[in-house]
Amino acid sequence: MSLRRADRKGMILLNVLIVVAIAAAAVTVMIVAQDIEVQRSTRLHDAAQAQAYSRAGELSAIVALRRDALTAPAVDTMNEPWAKIGQRTLDIPGGSFALTIADEQARFNVNAVARGDVIPATALLVIGERAGVSRASTNMIILAVTAMAPLRDDGLLRSAGIDPADLDRLAPYISFLPAGSAVNLNTAEPGLMEILLQDPVTVRRLVQRRAQVPITADEAATLGPPGLVGARSNHFRVETDVRVGDIRRRTSARIDRVETPAGWRVTVGARQRLPPA
Repeated sequence: MSLRRADRKGMILLNVLIVVAIAAAAVTVMIVAQDIEVQRSTRLHDAAQAQAYSRAGELSAIVALRRDALTAPAVDTMNEPWAKIGQRTLDIPGGSFALTIADEQARFNVNAVARGDVIPATALLVIGERAGVSRASTNMIILAVTAMAPLRDDGLLRSAGIDPADLDRLAPYISFLPAGSAVNLNTAEPGLMEILLQDPVTVRRLVQRRAQVPITADEAATLGPPGLVGARSNHFRVETDVRVGDIRRRTSARIDRVETPAGWRVTVGARQRLPPA
């Protein structure tokens, strides 16, 4: 009898240990699940915060560009307030924030070659040569743009079989803007100005002078091909780099200004996520 009683006690103890083990496992699973949910909630919160900071950066650019259109609509230069809203990396609660703004009309508008004029096509060929792109590849780009314009980015060119490496080489020198978006001589790099104006001496003089005295629209009209160069801009690129917690969000947005009968309208024309640098 004592052996049976001992066996029963042993079984009861074993059952108790099994129940305790199951309960402990269940509690562990619950704790892990709660921890995962907390982490997920934290990441969602951080992602929402990062997006809010990014949109706030874009809004600051929109406000600055709208104010500029009202106070100084004749010319756009790198000395104006809109060009100085960029921020180096700043500390924000739980992370960092940085913003850059660039004039899209400081680069050559590829859609200009769609008109079939020799001058824009020749300019793009010279730009391609300086960027290390073969003449054959640049001619393919010209033909593709002529067939598919207006383009908003180089996506269709890549789909059309243009060498992606060539498009990457051209990227710092070109933009994809609406027809009539002339290169702004107040913001363009001297190298591009030399290609368009074909007068290095005049370009050096303009570059030295424009920091104090902007190039006007009338002056630009006498310097370069009509419709290809100008003195103002309505298309800009804003990039934000935000980190909140473990979340990092890099965003690029094009901001367009359009003059309407009701006044100036400034909007985000296109937005895209950028890979982490």
